[in-house]
Amino acid sequence: MMKNRKKASWPVKMLAAVCAAVLLFAPVRTQAAGWTAQPLPAASVDTTLGDARYINPAWMKQKVTVSYNGQDWVAGLNAFADMPVRLTNTDGKIAVQFLDTSLFQSYFGAINVQLTAMTAQNSAPIYDNGAGSYILQNGQFHYEARPEMVQWLSNTLSNAIYAGPCKDISIELTADLLTVVSGSSDLVLSPDFVLSGSCTTSYATSGKNRSNNIAVAASRLNNMVIMPSQTVSVSDTILPRTRANGYLEAGVYLNGVHTTGLGGGVCQVSSTVYNAVMNAGLTVTERKQHSMPVSYLPLGLDAAIAAGSKDLKFRNDYTTPVVLQAVTANKKLTVNVLVLNGELNGRTYKLWAQQENSLAAKSYLTTYQNGQEVSTVFIASSKYKPLRESGE
Repeated sequence: MMKNRKKASWPVKMLAAVCAAVLLFAPVRTQAAGWTAQPLPAASVDTTLGDARYINPAWMKQKVTVSYNGQDWVAGLNAFADMPVRLTNTDGKIAVQFLDTSLFQSYFGAINVQLTAMTAQNSAPIYDNGAGSYILQNGQFHYEARPEMVQWLSNTLSNAIYAGPCKDISIELTADLLTVVSGSSDLVLSPDFVLSGSCTTSYATSGKNRSNNIAVAASRLNNMVIMPSQTVSVSDTILPRTRANGYLEAGVYLNGVHTTGLGGGVCQVSSTVYNAVMNAGLTVTERKQHSMPVSYLPLGLDAAIAAGSKDLKFRNDYTTPVVLQAVTANKKLTVNVLVLNGELNGRTYKLWAQQENSLAAKSYLTTYQNGQEVSTVFIASSKYKPLRESGE
């Protein structure tokens, strides 16, 4: 058991944007005296986490603790009281769905700032099988909590509220919950890591802001090492689309129309990643098409992201790490996926789509063995609405 653990509050600047206080001590565990949940007035209700009409206010007296190597980051759950949630009556209990996880993202973002300082180091192996296959970090790098930790906190709190008894939530950041982040460094791979999947899209007609957003999002995916069984959320990895995170106003699809919003253009990044990882044989666990057609890929091959509602998620089901590269040059975005050659054994993959009409397509994945087609499987049907501009 670790002793003399340090406690760190969520950095003040982060807290100022979120809540008035952070608990740095064990909360009072008494239940709200005489509290009884009001029945939901409808099948589901959109409210906030701190709505004491339906959620026991004693939850706001609990705390969440994230720990690493003797360091504790502690926040009272009241810091998240204003998070929007959807409550549903499920078998007589309240089921909680978080509609916006940006406060959880800020919490882990603040932790990652301190993890960066704690774990910064130079040149170390990320993977080495001792037989000539390796991935080395050449230069400065550090560790951060994986983006999936945001979803972990969402799921854990939702499950705990559904179960009933109010309790603290805690987790230790072990190696499998951390990801390597490059600073000014590069990855060095052994030659047996080969290009398995790739996709290039053009943004030649994009303005300065949209081009900026594509470059910013791509930089956060570039040189990502995806460990075996790791699931990647593109939306979480590229960070919330805010000015503080480097994003600018550009064209977006919103509520069935083409308008402007912060981060416009990042869906081109997620769509390009979608094709690359499918072509590399990775497992896509979540993908949603846009509401309207996009110009940079054929119908059925796009992948939209929108905070809280749409995401691209994929998993590495190989037994060794894979590397994702995302680079921008000459108004083109290229995403490559590098896989250990021994994992492929002559297999290659190709994602493609068959257009049914101007607003619908079906997508398929074909597998080849040594260049010969061995199977084609249906992936998804994608249906779109006609493009509408804001104000039409």
